[in-house]
Amino acid sequence: ANTIPPRLAVEILRPVRLFVTAMTTTLKFPDGFLWGSATAAYQIEGGHEEGRSPCIWDTFCAKEGKVKNGDNGTVACDHFHRWKEDVKLMKDLGLPAYRFSIAWSRLLPSGRGEVNPEGLKFYNDLINELLANDIKPLVTIYHWDIPECLDAEYGGGGGGPGGGGGGGGRGGGAAGSRTC
Repeated sequence: ANTIPPRLAVEILRPVRLFVTAMTTTLKFPDGFLWGSATAAYQIEGGHEEGRSPCIWDTFCAKEGKVKNGDNGTVACDHFHRWKEDVKLMKDLGLPAYRFSIAWSRLLPSGRGEVNPEGLKFYNDLINELLANDIKPLVTIYHWDIPECLDAEYGGGGGGPGGGGGGGGRGGGAAGSRTC
């Protein structure tokens, strides 16, 4: 009466067998595969006071109930100010690569046109420091952080982060908050 039908037993034991196999098998990654770390600008940079305009994540996070504890990226990990320390940590860990994103609203606060010199300097200094520490920089140009002003102007193509209407414009919510 306490037996498991054979077919069910196989299904129950399959994950265990796969785990044991994985523990005893050496996995080989292809030549040229890069190990490293990765970040997203909004989640790590902070530094909003240095010429960065609001992005759709700022608007989304400001809406009550959208993010636990009302957390936001205003300071985040303060990578904008602590990038040298962060690169040293990567070097100490022996990371050969770092994939990071460039915040569109930091580089081009109006979404287009004039470049923010502080933003350009930040990314240039970061890349130079990575190279000086033998860490390969891998850049993501756009990581879902469109400037709020472009979302307000063009509707954002999805209503903001997570499809939840986080931005302004046709997606709804930040009328009159345009900065470009």
